[in-house]
Amino acid sequence: YTLLMKRWRIIFNGIVQGVGFRPFIYRNAVSLNLKGFVRNSSRGVVVEVEGEDSQLKKFMEIILKNPPPISSIEEYSIEEIEVRNSKDFKILHSEKEETTNILVSPDIGICEDCKRELFNPSDRRFMYPFINCTNCGPRFTIIEDLPYDRVRTTMKKFEMCEECREEYEDPLNRRYHAQPISCYDCGPSLSVISHDGKMEVADPISFIAEELKRGRIVSIKGLGGYHLACSPFDDSVVMRLRDLKSRETKPFALMGTLSMIEEFCYVSEDEKKILLSPSAPIVLLRKKRGKRISKFVAPEQNYLGFMIPYTPLHLLILEKVKFPLIMTSANMKDQTIIYRDNYEELLKMSDFILTHDRDIHIFVDDSVVQVVNRNLYTIRRSRGYVPLPFEIPLNSKKTVLGIGGAMKTTFTFLKDNRAIMGQHIGDTYTLQSIEEERRAIKHFMKLFSLYPDTVVVDMHPDYPNRIIVDEFKDSRVIEVQHHKAHLASLMGENGYTGSIIGIVMDGTGYGEDGTIWGGEFFMADGENIRRVGHIKNFFLSGGDMSIKEPWRALLSLLYEVFKDDTPLIRFVEKYGEKGYMVLNSIKRRTGGVMTSSCGRVFDAVAVLLGLGDRNTYEGELPMKLQYYAENSSKPGVSYPFNIEEKDGFYILNMEPAILAIMEDGRGREDRAFIFHNTLSRAFLELSLILREKYHIDTVGFSGGVFQNRLLLELLTELMEREKFNILLHSRVPPNDGGISLGQAFIGASQ
Repeated sequence: YTLLMKRWRIIFNGIVQGVGFRPFIYRNAVSLNLKGFVRNSSRGVVVEVEGEDSQLKKFMEIILKNPPPISSIEEYSIEEIEVRNSKDFKILHSEKEETTNILVSPDIGICEDCKRELFNPSDRRFMYPFINCTNCGPRFTIIEDLPYDRVRTTMKKFEMCEECREEYEDPLNRRYHAQPISCYDCGPSLSVISHDGKMEVADPISFIAEELKRGRIVSIKGLGGYHLACSPFDDSVVMRLRDLKSRETKPFALMGTLSMIEEFCYVSEDEKKILLSPSAPIVLLRKKRGKRISKFVAPEQNYLGFMIPYTPLHLLILEKVKFPLIMTSANMKDQTIIYRDNYEELLKMSDFILTHDRDIHIFVDDSVVQVVNRNLYTIRRSRGYVPLPFEIPLNSKKTVLGIGGAMKTTFTFLKDNRAIMGQHIGDTYTLQSIEEERRAIKHFMKLFSLYPDTVVVDMHPDYPNRIIVDEFKDSRVIEVQHHKAHLASLMGENGYTGSIIGIVMDGTGYGEDGTIWGGEFFMADGENIRRVGHIKNFFLSGGDMSIKEPWRALLSLLYEVFKDDTPLIRFVEKYGEKGYMVLNSIKRRTGGVMTSSCGRVFDAVAVLLGLGDRNTYEGELPMKLQYYAENSSKPGVSYPFNIEEKDGFYILNMEPAILAIMEDGRGREDRAFIFHNTLSRAFLELSLILREKYHIDTVGFSGGVFQNRLLLELLTELMEREKFNILLHSRVPPNDGGISLGQAFIGASQ
């Protein structure tokens, strides 16, 4: 009989720990009468299974076809070994080995089963704010080390009660080895902090809900950090939050149940699917007119960023207040989200703190996405997605680390054919944010047993996070040009290694010729990326100062158009003595830089149309320009532009369009739309020239300018009409949040 028996050793890799994978293996093995064991190890999930050949094959078929909902089998190996005549099938304890080949699940929004129990008065976890199971709850943010067991998470200080222990140890239970398992008797507890210290509150959630209804601002401890929450209906409350957070006009995110969201926004089926997905990101949704949400929540925007309550705590708060809430990251300007229990700092921004004693080991901010042409289009990749890996079209035996740029910073590790991207860190201009990036990188190195052979940085000599390189004394350091990294991130994400025309448009990036690039056309062939064109250079007085003071870009472009002071004087006079100083600097080309930046062209047009003179956050005026364009009658015309060729290099001159906008008598909405139309036609025109010259049919768009949904849709439509094969971002942001992937991709190719 034993001759008919076989024993297989199977190792599964991917997201196979903390997602109900072992009990799933156990149940299937038992149902097929197979013997052996399953256990977690740092190499993956190891299964030894013994039985008849046909049953073993059936077992594998079930595992591969219907794995647990939030697991992901990246690869597996099967080896036939000696039969041991095991008597039963067991789940064994984890083993730690030197190298790790397992991945960590992101934090998962509350599942339907837990939601049902949460609101079931006869359930022992009725209204318990930390309810979770194997299919949902905190993961990435509480894990200190692998393999994923409670002793290596921030839950280790909570001793399980009898009942939780029983569920935890029962392979047939939904909470089998759910590491954050707890209940009222043994789990974390809530507390309320006010300016007078810790408060004695019988029911913290009801207390906080009442305060929110009264217009108070509350810091709430979430999965990966603290949020600031308040009512979105009262102008004075919203303005007070802006004041406390030093955030003049940048839109705030909101949280609401699906029915609340549908009251204020249009929600398509695609958007609904993403809102309700286990990742539960913030989704940018078109807002309905005339609704009572304060205009100061997202000033001069057609979209509101909404997420659903993805933790039981958030769900219970919304259940009590009965209306949506502003739910914005608790951080001071240019700092990462506060995730430690820093009450002093939090009370500077809020009236009360709703906190708990489950520590957050690693911070993670909310992800932000939108739907463009029915596809997911990521603006910020963080909670719910990190640290899910990407498969990329390389097989690098070396480990490469890309440390990102200075804004919207992320980092990416690349090894074999897998890229693991870190969470959104934010702008790394402060020592605090650089320290958080350094800490997050070290955490990934520990979790995934990685050490970089090569570290890739942006070639800008003044990016502050370049000092992180000092940590890696024996790693090779490579500099990669900013916009080439953008294009490489697009190719890496799409698994594309063929020839492509790359259109990369953003605000600024240090160029290989010492000028500031930002309106670039590339020809890429595998790893070779060559610049073949750009928007015509103009002089930016004050360099980076022009980002905050976009009127400087307008004066520069107008000077290029007129080459004469007279038509400029009315613009110059508006800015007084400073205006004349800037004009002189432009004329003499001193105290500034030459740039091809598309973002600065957007800025200039916005100022020209009277939409403002300052950017209080990155991309503010370009976003306003999009807002006005979307509210126009959408005239199907465009302004003139020129494409000039010099020695096989192409220059896109937008100066004729600037002059035409000045002379056009239409309203600013229509002029804003025609500008978008012109830009998309100009990009198409130059792409057609490049297609003919290089015989390339594939075109791709990257860079922060392509967060602009209107421009993207207009351009995509034109390109499709001309039968181009189009590559777009989806899971990786087109903005600087994506360049770490491109850096690592180029580093590995070299």
